[in-house]
Amino acid sequence: MTPQKFYRRVLVETGCASLAEAKRATAAVFHALRDRLTPSEADQAAAQLPRELKALWWEGEGDEARQPLKLHRKDFYARVQNEAGLGSEREARMVTGAVFAALKAQLSPGEADDIHTQLPKDLKVVWEDA
Repeated sequence: MTPQKFYRRVLVETGCASLAEAKRATAAVFHALRDRLTPSEADQAAAQLPRELKALWWEGEGDEARQPLKLHRKDFYARVQNEAGLGSEREARMVTGAVFAALKAQLSPGEADDIHTQLPKDLKVVWEDA
Protein backbone atom coordinates (compact mmCIF):
# COMPACT_ATOMS: atom_id res chain seq x y z
CA MET A 1 0.00 0.00 0.00
CA THR A 2 1.37 3.42 -0.89
CA PRO A 3 1.68 6.03 1.85
CA GLN A 4 -1.08 8.10 0.23
CA LYS A 5 -3.44 5.09 0.24
CA PHE A 6 -2.51 4.43 3.86
CA TYR A 7 -3.33 8.02 4.87
CA ARG A 8 -6.51 8.00 2.79
CA ARG A 9 -7.65 4.83 4.54
CA VAL A 10 -7.07 6.50 7.91
CA LEU A 11 -8.87 9.63 6.68
CA VAL A 12 -11.93 7.67 5.51
CA GLU A 13 -12.18 5.55 8.67
CA THR A 14 -11.77 8.47 11.08
CA GLY A 15 -13.26 11.43 9.28
CA CYS A 16 -10.00 13.38 9.51
CA ALA A 17 -10.35 16.74 7.77
CA SER A 18 -7.34 16.30 5.47
CA LEU A 19 -4.54 13.96 4.45
CA ALA A 20 -2.19 16.09 6.56
CA GLU A 21 -4.36 15.44 9.61
CA ALA A 22 -4.46 11.71 8.78
CA LYS A 23 -0.66 11.72 8.48
CA ARG A 24 -0.31 13.46 11.86
CA ALA A 25 -2.66 10.89 13.42
CA THR A 26 -0.72 8.05 11.79
CA ALA A 27 2.55 9.41 13.16
CA ALA A 28 1.11 9.62 16.69
CA VAL A 29 -0.07 6.00 16.63
CA PHE A 30 3.16 4.80 14.99
CA HIS A 31 5.29 6.49 17.67
CA ALA A 32 3.23 5.14 20.57
CA LEU A 33 3.25 1.62 19.09
CA ARG A 34 6.95 1.74 18.19
CA ASP A 35 7.85 2.80 21.72
CA ARG A 36 5.65 0.04 23.19
CA LEU A 37 7.51 -2.64 21.18
CA THR A 38 11.00 -3.98 21.76
CA PRO A 39 13.58 -2.31 19.51
CA SER A 40 14.04 -5.49 17.47
CA GLU A 41 10.29 -5.86 16.92
CA ALA A 42 10.03 -2.18 15.98
CA ASP A 43 12.83 -2.76 13.43
CA GLN A 44 11.02 -5.75 11.96
CA ALA A 45 7.76 -3.85 11.63
CA ALA A 46 9.47 -0.84 10.03
CA ALA A 47 11.23 -3.10 7.53
CA GLN A 48 7.84 -3.92 5.98
CA LEU A 49 6.82 -0.30 5.47
CA PRO A 50 7.39 1.78 2.33
CA ARG A 51 10.09 4.45 2.66
CA GLU A 52 7.83 7.38 3.61
CA LEU A 53 5.93 5.38 6.24
CA LYS A 54 9.21 3.97 7.57
CA ALA A 55 10.56 7.52 7.97
CA LEU A 56 7.36 8.50 9.80
CA TRP A 57 7.70 5.41 12.05
CA TRP A 58 11.25 6.38 13.08
CA GLU A 59 10.65 10.13 13.33
CA GLY A 60 11.86 11.33 16.73
CA GLU A 61 13.45 8.00 17.72
CA GLY A 62 16.93 8.37 19.09
CA ASP A 63 17.68 5.66 21.61
CA GLU A 64 18.69 2.32 20.12
CA ALA A 65 19.09 0.78 23.59
CA ARG A 66 15.70 1.86 24.90
CA GLN A 67 13.36 -0.43 26.78
CA PRO A 68 9.74 -0.77 25.65
CA LEU A 69 7.43 1.69 27.37
CA LYS A 70 4.76 0.10 29.52
CA LEU A 71 1.78 1.71 27.84
CA HIS A 72 -1.65 0.31 28.55
CA ARG A 73 -4.68 1.34 26.55
CA LYS A 74 -5.52 4.55 28.47
CA ASP A 75 -1.89 5.71 28.39
CA PHE A 76 -1.61 4.77 24.71
CA TYR A 77 -4.73 6.80 23.86
CA ALA A 78 -3.51 9.75 25.95
CA ARG A 79 -0.20 9.75 24.12
CA VAL A 80 -1.91 9.56 20.71
CA GLN A 81 -4.35 12.32 21.70
CA ASN A 82 -1.53 14.58 22.85
CA GLU A 83 0.82 14.04 19.91
CA ALA A 84 -1.89 14.24 17.24
CA GLY A 85 -3.56 17.23 18.89
CA LEU A 86 -6.91 15.46 19.14
CA GLY A 87 -9.76 16.87 21.19
CA SER A 88 -10.81 13.75 23.06
CA GLU A 89 -9.94 10.19 24.02
CA ARG A 90 -12.80 9.08 21.76
CA GLU A 91 -10.97 10.57 18.77
CA ALA A 92 -7.75 8.88 19.89
CA ARG A 93 -9.57 5.53 20.03
CA MET A 94 -10.93 6.01 16.50
CA VAL A 95 -7.53 7.05 15.14
CA THR A 96 -5.75 4.18 16.87
CA GLY A 97 -8.18 1.62 15.45
CA ALA A 98 -7.91 3.05 11.94
CA VAL A 99 -4.11 3.17 11.96
CA PHE A 100 -3.90 -0.33 13.46
CA ALA A 101 -6.19 -1.63 10.69
CA ALA A 102 -4.15 0.03 7.93
CA LEU A 103 -0.90 -1.17 9.50
CA LYS A 104 -2.15 -4.75 9.81
CA ALA A 105 -3.08 -4.64 6.10
CA GLN A 106 0.47 -3.50 5.31
CA LEU A 107 2.29 -6.10 7.43
CA SER A 108 2.68 -9.81 6.86
CA PRO A 109 0.39 -11.97 9.04
CA GLY A 110 3.45 -13.20 10.94
CA GLU A 111 4.62 -9.69 11.75
CA ALA A 112 1.10 -8.66 12.80
CA ASP A 113 1.07 -11.67 15.15
CA ASP A 114 4.47 -10.71 16.55
CA ILE A 115 3.20 -7.23 17.39
CA HIS A 116 0.08 -8.72 18.95
CA THR A 117 2.15 -10.87 21.31
CA GLN A 118 4.00 -7.81 22.65
CA LEU A 119 0.91 -5.80 23.51
CA PRO A 120 -0.75 -5.81 26.94
CA LYS A 121 -4.18 -7.47 27.10
CA ASP A 122 -6.14 -4.24 26.86
CA LEU A 123 -4.27 -3.15 23.70
CA LYS A 124 -4.40 -6.66 22.21
CA VAL A 125 -8.17 -6.26 22.03
CA VAL A 126 -7.78 -3.00 20.08
CA TRP A 127 -5.28 -4.67 17.69
CA GLU A 128 -7.59 -7.67 17.21
CA ASP A 129 -10.63 -5.48 16.53
CA ALA A 130 -8.81 -3.34 13.97
